[in-house]
Amino acid sequence: MTFKHIIIGGNGFLGQEIIKKLSAKKNTNIIVVDLFKISGNKFPFIKCDISKRAQVSKIPIEKNDIVHHLASRLIVPNKPRFGRYRYFESTSIVGTKNILKLMREKNCRKMIFWSSDMVYGIKHTFPIYENDIPTPIGEYGETKLIAEKLIKNEIEKVNLKCTIFRPRLIIGTGRLGILKNLFYLAKNNLPIPLIGNGKNFFQFVSVSDCANATILAIQNGVPSKIYNLGSEKPYPTKELLSKFISHINSKSIILPVPSILILSILRFLSFFRISPMDKEQFLIADKNMVLSSLKAHKDLKWKPKDNDLEMLLKAYRTYNIK
Repeated sequence: MTFKHIIIGGNGFLGQEIIKKLSAKKNTNIIVVDLFKISGNKFPFIKCDISKRAQVSKIPIEKNDIVHHLASRLIVPNKPRFGRYRYFESTSIVGTKNILKLMREKNCRKMIFWSSDMVYGIKHTFPIYENDIPTPIGEYGETKLIAEKLIKNEIEKVNLKCTIFRPRLIIGTGRLGILKNLFYLAKNNLPIPLIGNGKNFFQFVSVSDCANATILAIQNGVPSKIYNLGSEKPYPTKELLSKFISHINSKSIILPVPSILILSILRFLSFFRISPMDKEQFLIADKNMVLSSLKAHKDLKWKPKDNDLEMLLKAYRTYNIK
């Protein structure tokens, strides 16, 4: 049976890693769909804003294809300054509706959707399981959760098969994001402020391990389930940072700041749209943010290969050579 992999958001950080893993297999047909084209892309490319239904209708989806929905707005502090819900809604909600509509029209029934751990919000359970009730605390998590509900509706109504992944913070070579601030301080031997006492556990997941999860979902017939993805045996935050500083021979010191003080300051700065962190980032910074991946291991035989310290060091090496 011949089919294609339609990689929507394929030129992003995770998309490129998934394409690399898929293309390593023989006779793999891939079409990349994104807002922008990148150099070195050897696969057919379609420029598309998925919030525009007319543009989505031009994606050549066929019955037996697998649609990989990775398109997402990134969380960037203070950007945009206003209309943040509409900003995330355009891709996560409107874009998802348009993709699902086209799949329904083409009788295409297989999708892999990349959601986010941000749908969970602040949890007091440790670790967090897929059946914990989502309570997002910001626009990004809210719109991702609505997208999940749209997909679940299609699963029930038209027998869509869709695997939904909720990854922890994805990092790897070339991905900086919120880590850029940490790397700047460490490289310049400056004090590193820590929200809280640092005894909480903070977890990553590597881009390579995420791409492997995609391959395993395909091999298992794209099960219609939600799966957490996170590293094994994460460190307490202060221990992780201490090991990181030691490995890069930085002279930075860690400065734990009482949560009540620094969170009040960040809330104030966030109100005026000048905070160095988004509220969906700083409100969980002193919490245990660890996902259980037991379900993915049981169903998909997925097992993360990279640990948090190694991931952090790889990302820093990329930053350090710039």
